[in-house]
Amino acid sequence: MALFADLVGRLADLLQPLFHASAAAAAIVLFTALVRLLVHPLSRAAARGQRARAALQPQIAELRKKHGKNPEKFQKALMELHAKEKVSPLSGCLPSLCQAPAFFLLYHLFSNTSIGGEANELLTHTLFAAPLGDRWADALHDGGVFGAAGLVYVG
Repeated sequence: MALFADLVGRLADLLQPLFHASAAAAAIVLFTALVRLLVHPLSRAAARGQRARAALQPQIAELRKKHGKNPEKFQKALMELHAKEKVSPLSGCLPSLCQAPAFFLLYHLFSNTSIGGEANELLTHTLFAAPLGDRWADALHDGGVFGAAGLVYVG
């Protein structure tokens, strides 16, 4: 966890001259874009798999009609169809599973006040007028929904 906090913190430091007070928010966007770039080949494969599964839908409907009363035969026939057509029924899940840890880490970075026993420095940064360490309820106390921080949260 501390490794990712350090990575986002270093990205924020590098982006400081360009983005000033919003450098941490820019670092989060850059980190997210890098994760998406890394899993892009998997996303393309998932899209191809989803198109192939969509093309099989008429055949699956026929199998469902034919084996509607016997779920075991339907499952066996469905697996045979997937094997024959070389289509994986789980191919669309892989990119989501690969991305999820990175997004959980980002959530964890902004929901904990300490990381690795030290204060979470990322929470001291702001995005425009909204402190990254605050929550929606905090924005309501300081200027309301239409205050500077509230508008950032609404946006």
